[in-house]
Amino acid sequence: MTDQEVLGNYKKLEHEIKVIREELRKANDEKETWFKKKESLKDDIKAQVREIKEIKSEKDKNNVQLFELKKKRDSYNKEIRKLISEKKNLNEKEKLFKKYNITLDHTKIKKQINEIEKQVEVEVSFEKEKKLMDTIKRLKRTFDQSSEVMEVSEKAKKVSKNIDDLRKKIFEVTGKISEAAHDANYDSFMAKVKGVNDTRKEQEEAFKKFIEYKNIYNSINQKLKEKLIESSKFKTESNKEKENIRNKNKQEKEKLLKEKAEEVEEKMKKKKKLTTADLIAYQGGDYFEK
Repeated sequence: MTDQEVLGNYKKLEHEIKVIREELRKANDEKETWFKKKESLKDDIKAQVREIKEIKSEKDKNNVQLFELKKKRDSYNKEIRKLISEKKNLNEKEKLFKKYNITLDHTKIKKQINEIEKQVEVEVSFEKEKKLMDTIKRLKRTFDQSSEVMEVSEKAKKVSKNIDDLRKKIFEVTGKISEAAHDANYDSFMAKVKGVNDTRKEQEEAFKKFIEYKNIYNSINQKLKEKLIESSKFKTESNKEKENIRNKNKQEKEKLLKEKAEEVEEKMKKKKKLTTADLIAYQGGDYFEK
């Protein structure tokens, strides 16, 4: 291989190294870009998780409140079912009283009894007194029945009022439950959870890209190392060749100097005139540089 061919191969190798270095730089830039993005997304996830924990803490409090409200509503419903059953029984009794024409005019019956009792006190006829007493007995039975009717009626009214009050409480509690169940924190919580999941997917993609360009970087770096080793060997061989050439030149130069010195000695023996070049060569000087 000629020196020109060797030089051409060396220049080609240097160009290849330059190209590979540029590829390595680009691969490293890509690798670092994706690494930074991965780390940035990692920080974003941490921040989002902190927010989710805060919202969850509020949501947990809300859930406790929701649980208590539902518990209260269930208690009211249980109580109102009992009252409705009781009211149904009282209504049945009222219907029964009406069926047998049992009056609810409690005060009027009492007044009738009092008036007849006054008549008995002044009545002299035994037969008439007996009839009045029978009437009083009948009215008292009616009075007792009327008292029961009155008691049932009053109790029915009271139960109805309690049912109405409980229904109002249930309505209020149901409204609070609805508000708690549709708390804005819930929507925010779900949005944050979705956001974290989306960011995690994005981070996974960034990590995959980082690994991809890391592998590319390592591959190019290995290729560069091989080329640098090749270049180093080339330089070593080139230096050895140059050293050999220098040694060869030196040997040839020394041979010529020796021959020149011998010529000068021969001139001196023959007493011929010596030139400046002859003297320099004889003294071991660099004749060929003059």
